[in-house]
Amino acid sequence: MSADDIRRGSDIEELRIEGLTKGYLGVQALKGVSFSVKRGSIHALAGQNGAGKSTLVKILSGAEIPDGGSIFLGGELMRFREPTDAQKAGIHTIYQELSLVPSLSVAENIFLGQLPTRGGTVVHWGEMQIQARAALARVGFDLDVRLPVSSFSVAEQQAIELAKALHKDARVLLLDEPTSTLPLPDVDRLFTVLRRLADQGVTLLYISHRMDELYSLCDAVTVLRDGITAADLKTADTKPADVVTAMVGKSLEGSIADAALRGERSPRLGAGRSEKVLMSAHELGEEGRVSNVSFDLFEGEVLGIAGLIGSGQSELAGLLAGARKRTAGVIKLDARGVVFKSPRDAIRRGIGLLPQDRKSQGFIPDMGVAGNITLASMSMFSRLGVINGKAERRAARDMVERLGMKVASVGQPMKTLSGGTQQKGILARWLVRSARLLICDEPTRGVDVGAKEDMYELIRDFAREGGTVIIASSEITEAMMCDRVLVMARGRVVAEFDHDDIDPQGQAILERFA
Repeated sequence: MSADDIRRGSDIEELRIEGLTKGYLGVQALKGVSFSVKRGSIHALAGQNGAGKSTLVKILSGAEIPDGGSIFLGGELMRFREPTDAQKAGIHTIYQELSLVPSLSVAENIFLGQLPTRGGTVVHWGEMQIQARAALARVGFDLDVRLPVSSFSVAEQQAIELAKALHKDARVLLLDEPTSTLPLPDVDRLFTVLRRLADQGVTLLYISHRMDELYSLCDAVTVLRDGITAADLKTADTKPADVVTAMVGKSLEGSIADAALRGERSPRLGAGRSEKVLMSAHELGEEGRVSNVSFDLFEGEVLGIAGLIGSGQSELAGLLAGARKRTAGVIKLDARGVVFKSPRDAIRRGIGLLPQDRKSQGFIPDMGVAGNITLASMSMFSRLGVINGKAERRAARDMVERLGMKVASVGQPMKTLSGGTQQKGILARWLVRSARLLICDEPTRGVDVGAKEDMYELIRDFAREGGTVIIASSEITEAMMCDRVLVMARGRVVAEFDHDDIDPQGQAILERFA
């Protein structure tokens, strides 16, 4: 059978899951998941945070042992007790956080754990480099395999990770949100590589929250919801809205997310700007990151700052929130010059930040929901250095109810919550603080469609109640929902658009990304 026959969807079954179950301390993560994946296909796994995707990947990669059910690879029953068992069988996982050793060379990383030797003792460096180059060529990359991995871009490091798996005779590749940190050109190149591997007969299980990726790359989609298989869909016969409906258990027709999926003109998150300037920047810069940025931000406005990953929009958001140190220019708040020596200075002036990396910068993982929500407002809940725990918990419970946060209690550690709920918890912090300006850096990265819809509604409510919002984003559909959009490239603002001047596909913005 030819590779073309395989890519068109043969009947050769490479991976089959039957009735997998897994529970943790009384919480049933998987309740009997079943589906199959054809050899040489690119098969998507979709679902909201908490649906069971991560647990399933851990089981398939050998990091967790299921309570029940079976895994078949090429028709043979598999029993994985540890990750090396899965790898020996031919199942390799590539996570968002790549498992490479930055200080080692490309060749050493590809051969990690199995360096070729002469006589069983001396490393055969020449042979290792030849084989490393061959493995990279298979994914379409030509890199100097003698250089350390740290000297290459994220996209090139992903290629090294893929080459490493293929060198170890991978039959099935599990890819967990592989494009989350890639700019658009590198996403296109990655997709070319993945299609080439599928043509060679490698089977790919692809996990992503981005519907456009699933439908441009994948042959089929399995949707998980609450630990069960909610749907098995062929992308050729369905549309993104069908996947979303299966994910959330109801239609999102007429919602913000639905409009974006259909490619319709995006609804506005803001009600439009007032005549009063809340904040202004004049020739603002950070050496090597942001250069000569000037704009006015109007009270009540939702301002988008859009650009490819690495274009400077995240750094600009950090400068405006006091999280980064500016090296040039002036920031004015209420027409008065301000200097933010730290985020604390910005917080005192009513500015809140939803950081891009919420896990390391947005909250204290082991602290409870209540403590994280009131973190920026301790003076409201303490007297003479003593915290009023009762008042703190009451305020936290009010926010949990207002934002629809899925938590067992306000004492639950933040690290145990889903990504979408964590993001709501950070937003709650600024609502308790009564922030005037909310600066959101990639506010929906890594969250599912249902959580995105919730986040957009919360931002819209904040703006309707008189708040002002800045959204720094690499997602075109997100930027298009703003009242006004500044487009950044190479650390500079290169264009500005009003909401009504942007075409439904956002082509006007895309053309300025280069």
